[in-house]
Parts: sequence; C-alpha cells; structure tokens
Amino acid sequence: MQTALKVAFLAASAAIVGCADMRPTIPGDPTVAGKHLVYRDLSGNPLRQFDYPSDDICRKVEAVAGRSARCQPTSLAATMQAQATLRYVPPGILVHGHYPDMARCQTDTRELAAGVEVISACATKH
Repeated sequence: MQTALKVAFLAASAAIVGCADMRPTIPGDPTVAGKHLVYRDLSGNPLRQFDYPSDDICRKVEAVAGRSARCQPTSLAATMQAQATLRYVPPGILVHGHYPDMARCQTDTRELAAGVEVISACATKH
C-alpha cells in the first residue's frame, strides 16, 4: 500500500482513539454532516471510500488524511465494484471500504498500517 495511505490509516487510528487533537484543516462545510470519507485522484475520480460510524469520526480522519479526502453525506458505494471491511484496533471500530475495482481493493488492503486489520477480504459486489 502507498506510504501516504499507511500514514493516513495510522493517523486515523490515533484520531479515533483520541490520542490527538485533530481539528479539520481541510476546507469544508462543517454544518453538512457526512460519514463517508471519499478519496479522489487529481481528476476527481473516486479511488476509495470509507464509511465511518459518525460524522465526528469522519471529520477527525479527514483532518489528517490529506487534501484528496473529504467527508460527504452521500455514499458512492453503489458506483464501486469491490469492498472490504477493516477494523481499527483500538478501539475496535469497523470501517467498510469501497473501491472502484478489485485491483484497487487488493492493492490498498495488501499491507495495512499498524492498528488496522482486514476483517472481510476484498470481494466484488453483487
């Protein structure tokens, strides 16, 4: 997995646990709730989406994820072809990942950061 994504997973785990004071540094409308963190390439195409249990957790992860990631209220899962379930340990939060294709899913979940484990391996959506 790309080093930047590993760092984002580590930072996300720390943010979820509350080990860091993570205020959003990415411009966005804080009045619009959204628990779907979508990563996009430079052309705006979705690379991956993670579904967090709440807007608050999503915003904390967004703050450390980088400029390519934004929390949004609507899910893109229906347009994605592959999925996997991850767990952040601690605190044991399940996160559903959605990917445009199986290759992206397998690449992203092949090597995860410490504190992130695959619960359900990559699978195509039916």
